[in-house]
Amino acid sequence: MKSDLIRAFIAVKVPDNVSEELENFLAELRPLSKIRWVKFGQFHITLKFLGELKPEIISRVKDLLIPLKNFSPFTIDLSYIGAFPNLNAPKVIWLSGDKGGKELEKLSRKINDVLYDELDIPKETKKFKSHLTLARLKNEILTEEIIRRLGTVKNFSWECCELFLMRSELTTKGPIYTELL
Repeated sequence: MKSDLIRAFIAVKVPDNVSEELENFLAELRPLSKIRWVKFGQFHITLKFLGELKPEIISRVKDLLIPLKNFSPFTIDLSYIGAFPNLNAPKVIWLSGDKGGKELEKLSRKINDVLYDELDIPKETKKFKSHLTLARLKNEILTEEIIRRLGTVKNFSWECCELFLMRSELTTKGPIYTELL
């Protein structure tokens, strides 16, 4: 039965102090459009989206992730804005940076390998692009004012020392994330 499935992903969460800085940055942008900006407390960098899995598979994923949680801490520095597929027709606005990207890609690759080898969970087919989602758009157009303000983004930096397994429940008011590991 589909309702028994757990929608989940593996991610690096943003610490509260950096989340507050991000929230302050987005607070200036929210009144400028009806864009769906990410809510406070939901900032993260996805390492692997798992989709909907049975609870017993989620339990196995937890067990497999425990050894992967022990990695050398590294700095993540996010300093520029981009969009998927691009800023001219954005569906997702994101924040990324050069520092920490290789380490995040390495973690993502390890996770993909372990989950594929042990549980036959398919590997990602797209090249990993470390990013923190700031907004999701349907048909909204970025105004010149929003583009100008996005161009003023400062560096958001923190020490990454842990990964998390997260549950994602989709609601009409947006996703609700719950830490599973």
